[in-house]
Amino acid sequence: MSILSLEFFVFAAGAALLYYCLPLNIRWVALLAGSAAYTALAGWYSAAHLSAAALVMWGGGLVLRKKKSRLLLGLLLTLDLGAMAFLKYYPALSGADLILPLGLSYFTFQSAGYLIDVYRGKAEPQKNPLKAWLFAGYFPQLAQGPISTWKELGGQLAAGHRFDPDGFVSGVQLVLWGCFKKMVIADRLAPATDALLQGGDLPGWFILGGVILYTIRLYTDFSGGMDVVRGLSRCLGIELPENFRRPFFARSVAEYWRRWHITLGAWFRAYLLYPLTTSRIGIGLGRIASRAFGKKTGRTVPSALATLLVFLLIGVWHTANWNAVVYGAYFGLVMGASMLLEPVWKTMRATLGLPARGWMTALRLVRTWVLVLGAQYFAFTLNPDMGVSLLLGTFRPWDFSGFAERTAAVMAPLEWGIAGAGCLIVLGIDLMCEQKIDVCGRLAKARFCFRWPVLLLLILAIAVFGVYGAGYDSAAFLYTQF
Repeated sequence: MSILSLEFFVFAAGAALLYYCLPLNIRWVALLAGSAAYTALAGWYSAAHLSAAALVMWGGGLVLRKKKSRLLLGLLLTLDLGAMAFLKYYPALSGADLILPLGLSYFTFQSAGYLIDVYRGKAEPQKNPLKAWLFAGYFPQLAQGPISTWKELGGQLAAGHRFDPDGFVSGVQLVLWGCFKKMVIADRLAPATDALLQGGDLPGWFILGGVILYTIRLYTDFSGGMDVVRGLSRCLGIELPENFRRPFFARSVAEYWRRWHITLGAWFRAYLLYPLTTSRIGIGLGRIASRAFGKKTGRTVPSALATLLVFLLIGVWHTANWNAVVYGAYFGLVMGASMLLEPVWKTMRATLGLPARGWMTALRLVRTWVLVLGAQYFAFTLNPDMGVSLLLGTFRPWDFSGFAERTAAVMAPLEWGIAGAGCLIVLGIDLMCEQKIDVCGRLAKARFCFRWPVLLLLILAIAVFGVYGAGYDSAAFLYTQF
């Protein structure tokens, strides 16, 4: 059941109605019932795998609280993460056809994080197995994320929330905003980006434009899905962690990854990067590097190598092919090199007297997006050869003689106009949010005569300009497969 389908919104509305009809102390039961029904509708296979993962998480947490055993934690994590790895990567290696459970990566990472937090003493184990299951299978976030910790979400799910009119309206606004980004922009740009995969003798400007549009499509698709999920949860009084924070305004690749898929990056930092750098191996490597390269550089070497490993794993997490390895290695090398060279940049900036803001900010933005776009050539192509071919093709002579014909062959002028207008609207809202303006909150509390015309215009834009018709699949979020 797609989170953009009419059936899902009716389903979510029924769950919300039941939630607010139940007594405050048992309202979590409505979430449990809704999550169980949603998982069951996805198929017995998904329900069985999620239930098994939740059982391991619940039982393992209780045992780990009584006896902090690294060996036991390792076995539990091997069982949890190993099942995900087998289901995701065995088909790619063997050619077998396995069914992936709904939300496999998301509930796996969430349950693994719970076990580690219990082991570290940062979370109290949940004694009620049904509440533990709800944490793993909370239905709005199951297919898309975000990846939450027990501290962020567990208490909110268990506690009953009173109906808050402003919060409910704010949630509805966020849902509509997500639908707008996904249906009016991302789905409309699909033909323009898919045209690159057809190959042929393409001019450089067409290739670069397609890669840029793919990046915009990916952002509006994924962040749109997150807005729908967070909006539905906000209607229930539950606040999920932000997963995107306007990545187009990042001034470095490191900042880009602090703004893009925030919860995935936070998971890898908390449960892999920091433990690696503070482990005996990391400390020993730092001492060796300090003797070889000096203290400043030496202290950075373990973090740089751990960062490379983390991004390799993030790349492979996305999909099981060589492009994922290239994608992860690329960002890992860029991030690691940036960390090692940071003292050099600081010295250069001080020596040359470069300003911290102004034109330097614009230069950093451009530099960041040149580096980010370099990875996108491998993010959506089928193999490294195709990615390299398109990358080299970008530098062919830019012949604009067939500009009108090529663009019209991909999308009609009206379609380009709608997509362009939608992108400008998203850019404008993101600019306001970047200036610390709570657009959603202010609109939710605005006067009726202003708030509802804006909402009606948004609904009208989705209804009129959203991508529908034969072959349309609103379930096809780019990140649902992960």
